[in-house]
Amino acid sequence: MDAFLRFCGRQLEFSRVFNFDLIATSAYATATVYIYDVSATQTVATLAEIGFFAVILLLQIAKIMLVLLLDRRGGDARTFKQSHVLVTDDVYGYSRNPTYLTTVVQNVMWSLLLLFGMVDGQANIEVLAVAVIVPLAHFISVDRLVIPREEAELRRWHPEAYAAYANRVDRWIGRRVA
Repeated sequence: MDAFLRFCGRQLEFSRVFNFDLIATSAYATATVYIYDVSATQTVATLAEIGFFAVILLLQIAKIMLVLLLDRRGGDARTFKQSHVLVTDDVYGYSRNPTYLTTVVQNVMWSLLLLFGMVDGQANIEVLAVAVIVPLAHFISVDRLVIPREEAELRRWHPEAYAAYANRVDRWIGRRVA
């Protein structure tokens, strides 16, 4: 990873929140693969399963690329310090939090994979609970604890620009019509 970041032009230090998000998503992915493997009735992965794994891996890479894009544009997703500019276009023109949105989508996909595994095997209330609770808990914690703190800082650093941006683009996904 360090070599990749040096190749991109400089060493980035991801924020604790981003690192926790990345680790939590990876842990959920690992647990899902393990649970799915244990509960699977077949020994060879289907094309759909391989596709799920590929898409989720691409989403993990996309999340890191979004942070690199933000950094190159002058924003700062590394630490909770004032960024030079407020990035409001490209993917940020459709979501104020595309990296968190990517994580939620990843967790939902892992949960769907777990649920697909239950269709092949025995229904398991613990697996069902994990498949529902993990993405929901992650979404609620990011939506209620993390994002409001980040938005408050952005409002403080870019008061007028952020207010206009928040009126134009939804927190999670979507543009608002003026």
